[in-house]
Amino acid sequence: MKIQAALDKTLKALSIMALISMIVLVFFNALLRYFFDSGIAWSEEFARICFVYMIFLGIILVAKERGHLTVDIVIASLPAQYQMFFLFFADLLVLIAVSFITYGAYQLMLLTYTQQMPATGISSAFLYGAAIISSISYFLIVFTNLWKHITLALKGGK
Repeated sequence: MKIQAALDKTLKALSIMALISMIVLVFFNALLRYFFDSGIAWSEEFARICFVYMIFLGIILVAKERGHLTVDIVIASLPAQYQMFFLFFADLLVLIAVSFITYGAYQLMLLTYTQQMPATGISSAFLYGAAIISSISYFLIVFTNLWKHITLALKGGK
């Protein structure tokens, strides 16, 4: 439990640092361009990297809390047995979708690892690494929740 709390704090801190970095870079770059007709060449690229990582780390944080937007009008009106079945089916579909995302991001990493971003010189594959980290984490979160629900259902609980 302590490791999980430490990981949560680390993810939140990284997301906050990415957001602050992005805001500061864009703000100062705009000031420099407006007042001095020059800017920081790498700031837009680095802000884009911060934005991508902030989003994908946020996906992990929201997935842990099961806070993603869901429409459950139909499922809420069903009996409990059918609700469990459809939630199980939905989680299986999520696992399949996340597997495709992981595979696609990995393929994009392989295609772009030799390409460098023009201003920073960072490999373009670095951006797709965020998708891989996020999708593998999402897969593990959904799989763990699914496993808990299956074991609970087999024991006769809800």
